[in-house]
Amino acid sequence: MKVLLIMPYHTDLIHAVSLPLGILSIASYLERFGYDVKLVDFSVRRESAKKVYEDFRPDIVGLSFPSVKAIDGIVRISKVFKKNNVPVVWGGSFIDVGEIKHFFDTGLVDVLSFCEGEATWLDLLRTLESGGDLADVKGIAYKKDGDIVVTPPREFMDPMELPRLDFGLLKGLPDYFTYLYGSSHVLYVYLSKGCPARCTFCVNPLCHRSIRRRRSLDDFISELTELITKYDANGFYFGDELAFPNDKELYEVCDAFDGMGLDFNWGFQTRIGSLSEAALKRAYDSGCRWIDYGVESGSREILREVKKGIPYDRIVPDFAVCSRVGLISIANFIIGFPGESEDQVKESINLAKSLESTQNTFTRYIFGSKTEAGRELIRKGADVPQFNKLNDYKAMDFFKNRQQLSHIPQKDLDVIQAFFLMSAIFRKDYHESRSYDLFIKSILTVAKRLPRMGFVCAVKALYEISTDFARMGFDLVLHPGIRKKYGLSADGTEEKKG
Repeated sequence: MKVLLIMPYHTDLIHAVSLPLGILSIASYLERFGYDVKLVDFSVRRESAKKVYEDFRPDIVGLSFPSVKAIDGIVRISKVFKKNNVPVVWGGSFIDVGEIKHFFDTGLVDVLSFCEGEATWLDLLRTLESGGDLADVKGIAYKKDGDIVVTPPREFMDPMELPRLDFGLLKGLPDYFTYLYGSSHVLYVYLSKGCPARCTFCVNPLCHRSIRRRRSLDDFISELTELITKYDANGFYFGDELAFPNDKELYEVCDAFDGMGLDFNWGFQTRIGSLSEAALKRAYDSGCRWIDYGVESGSREILREVKKGIPYDRIVPDFAVCSRVGLISIANFIIGFPGESEDQVKESINLAKSLESTQNTFTRYIFGSKTEAGRELIRKGADVPQFNKLNDYKAMDFFKNRQQLSHIPQKDLDVIQAFFLMSAIFRKDYHESRSYDLFIKSILTVAKRLPRMGFVCAVKALYEISTDFARMGFDLVLHPGIRKKYGLSADGTEEKKG
């Protein structure tokens, strides 16, 4: 059986392109069982879906649906394969967010695959080959006689049973290189799946059931060795939701990295209070150069409401530790939580200004009907965003969201977000002496991607970037009163509180 797996193109040029780790893992797993698998990534190189079909003639096609940014791409590509009577499967993180009915209403998908796809895909293919009943395949949804059938959730497989990733399935792996914190050839990788946290705004408790599981460390080290020696990678970002929950795991990975005898930098995201100063120093000595922390809010009340579960009193000290050790630290905040007040947002801003963090990011709260917070809002009869068709989900944007559920004026959120984003863009690079180096490198990265996108898509992307950039600039210049209200300096720099 010939299986085609596709990462659709998407409309986000600002963020780094990640290796398609999800479908790459599925493809590598199916190869083990003798399936003829081809992987095509439209997000790094625009191709003709019709030509891809004609060249491979797949028996089934699966498309990853990573975010709302992929809606246009997944719809256009799916139309080509449906026209040629090829069964279409959609999977990926957004499938666990959107309403099932809206996916099937498009008439472009035959099967939805929920959460982790490796074992589900193998079961699905074997069932189709044998003429079995799809009702026996766990973790999917499909239509039968006009009705949507949702099968029981699938039990988690042990990630230790997964094969090492086959990077040979990817065409043009260097296309994924991105500049990040001083390293020019950074690739996204992963060692574990899931997160033990129960944050109410996240789909992790639904999809991963707040369980974290780790892959084979030997396979992981083998993958990194290949990426360095064969493809010239010099940096890695752990895409894990929680890379290191404790010192022991971090020490184990550092020992393995030291044993490789290769030179590379790396970074990861973890939770406040998870790691000691000694462990972070050990990480730095093994090449770690940056850490992402999800702070989310400076308000103790908000953190309790969203069940963040971090020790508040460790927030300031953890960033101070990173500063002492020499690690770049990124503090990530969310604004616009349901019911959030101006005073609570000010608490977040004041906390951010007090941290010895290298960078602070502020993104918008996104309503999700399948999260615990979303279900609670619906239960209480709150005026929540309504999604009646797939295209409505395009409003779910971390930087342009207009689904206002807080008590904060919309323009205030615009100015706060613009201030911190501009502060990150127009600063000297973390390893350079000149101002604006990070901004220039980001523009060059975008420019390199444009020729691979196709003319129409490239023009649209450039238009969106230029208008967004102009909008942020006007927000900062035209609303000094809002900046003053929240203690944001006029020159766009973050004045740290002593």
